[in-house]
Amino acid sequence: RVIETKTRRNRRVKGHLKEILKRFETAVATGDRETARNTLALAEKRLMQAASKGILHGNTASRKVSRITTRFSQEFGQEALLEKAVRPAPPVKEKKPAKAKAPAAEAPAVAEEAPRATTSTKIESAEEAVVTETESAAPEAEVADEATENEEENRTEND
Repeated sequence: RVIETKTRRNRRVKGHLKEILKRFETAVATGDRETARNTLALAEKRLMQAASKGILHGNTASRKVSRITTRFSQEFGQEALLEKAVRPAPPVKEKKPAKAKAPAAEAPAVAEEAPRATTSTKIESAEEAVVTETESAAPEAEVADEATENEEENRTEND
C-alpha cells in the first residue's frame, strides 16, 4: 500500500514537471521571453523540490536545470537570465463578513483547583531533600571511617 501511494505521488510530480518543461519549451519556441523566464524559475524550483523529496535524483534535477538555463540564455541572451523573474500576483479573495454568534450560555462554575507548586517551592523541597540526604549520609561516612581505622589497626597488630 505504501509503495502504491508513493508511486502515485511520484507520477503526479513527474507529470507536473513535464508540463512545466513543455510550457518552457513552448515559450522559448514562440519567443515569449517573460513567460519563459517565469517558467524557468518555476521549473528550477519544482525540480529541486523533487530532488529533495527523492522523486528525482539530485544530479538529474541539476542536469535538467542546467540544460533549460542554457537553452534560455542561448535564445534570449545572458542579460535576460540575470533579470529577476516576475510572477503574477495571486488573486485576492474577498473575505465574507463573519456571522454573528448567539451569546453562549454561562458555563457552570468549576471547582477551584489547589494551587500548583511554583518553582520556588520546588527548589525549596529539592534543597530539603539534599539536606536530608547529606544528613543521612553523614553517619554512614563515620561508620566507614571507623571501619578503615579498625582495618589499619588489625594490619599493624598482625605485622
